[in-house]
Amino acid sequence: MKQISPKLLGAALALAGLASGCKKDIDTYFTEVGGQYPTVLAALLTLPVGSGATTNLKVATGEVIPIEIRFAQQTSPLKQIVILQKIEPSRDSTVVQTINYAPAFSKRKNADTLVVNYTVPAGANKANVRVDARVDAQNGQTKYLSNNFRLAEATPTVAINSGPTNVTLGTASTGNAPGDMVRYNLTLNAGGINTAALFTTAGILYKDLDSLNVYAKVGTAAERRIDRRKLTATGAATTLNVDEPLPIGSAGQTVTFRFEATVRTPARRTSATAATGVAVVAPTAFSSTVRTGALAYTSTTGGDLAAYDLTTFAPVAAASAVTTKDLTISSTASNAVQFRALNTTRYVRSNTAVYTAATLTSVRQAYTAAVTAAATAQVATLDNIVVGDVILVKLRGLDQYEALQVTGINRTSTIDVTVSFSVKAL
Repeated sequence: MKQISPKLLGAALALAGLASGCKKDIDTYFTEVGGQYPTVLAALLTLPVGSGATTNLKVATGEVIPIEIRFAQQTSPLKQIVILQKIEPSRDSTVVQTINYAPAFSKRKNADTLVVNYTVPAGANKANVRVDARVDAQNGQTKYLSNNFRLAEATPTVAINSGPTNVTLGTASTGNAPGDMVRYNLTLNAGGINTAALFTTAGILYKDLDSLNVYAKVGTAAERRIDRRKLTATGAATTLNVDEPLPIGSAGQTVTFRFEATVRTPARRTSATAATGVAVVAPTAFSSTVRTGALAYTSTTGGDLAAYDLTTFAPVAAASAVTTKDLTISSTASNAVQFRALNTTRYVRSNTAVYTAATLTSVRQAYTAAVTAAATAQVATLDNIVVGDVILVKLRGLDQYEALQVTGINRTSTIDVTVSFSVKAL
């Protein structure tokens, strides 16, 4: 039979007594006194487009912002939800709306939810507005969450700084033809800023720009929109060049442009009309006579028929000045023909459709458009010339253009070659 030591029995009884005393102390210490605060989990704003970044919110007077409040009661039932606002420079909050509590539990969000449509108040530009969502319990305890934003100007501004400038013609003065690209320089939101850290920050805080609409009125015809371009989403002052083609069919008439800047929310738009219209003339036709020419490369140096003057439409001897050599065969290696300009004449590759309908105006426009799209399109050397190639030529850095088409290539040896071509020019 087992026996229990008197010492062990005494120790066990002492521990039991100590444990009993601790339980009594803990129960007394955690006795609840007073009511608990309600819980507010979130007060989420659904902001309109163009209201800036999360840390630099900006809205316009009159905009309606849904606020979703998520909350829960604790030991005391809820009484009401109160929306308050404080508008800088005022230091006092005012009650905007009081809503009596009604259960609206969302299983998905695991909380009571309430959506309040808050209307942005009037105030000074850049003024900070604090919106509080406060939940009141019946025991008098309250809890709230706040959101802040600044008041911004919703209506954009448009100013025409300069124009029209015919970028197709450059410095030439041969008149504006249909299809020519004209440029206007605009400033949108002059003096505007995109964010404001303080009420006293210099500048006008604007809502973000959305797009620019361009309208054209040809003669007495009705105005129509010819372009819409997306703008960088910013409220800051924005200066930009707007290039637009003169409408087809506008020859002999005056074209007037109007530029309209828009903001998406709230829907606002402002426009400016050019003070003077653009007088449009008919395209300048090439000569009805299509010139023909040929280059002949012989021996290892080319000979006296390997260069051509495109202003006189005649071959140039090897000893002649390079300033006259607009078109040369510079290589026939590897069974490939290479064209090169030895002066300031430059080339742009094109296509048969452009050659077929070529006028001075259309060739100038096609050449300029290609170089505007990619500066590398304009070259002094063209490799791998084949029959049917169309080359647009800008002569010697001047406002003089021609269209050339390769009509034949005849090889008489691995080195010697004759290239024939036709030229449309003035």
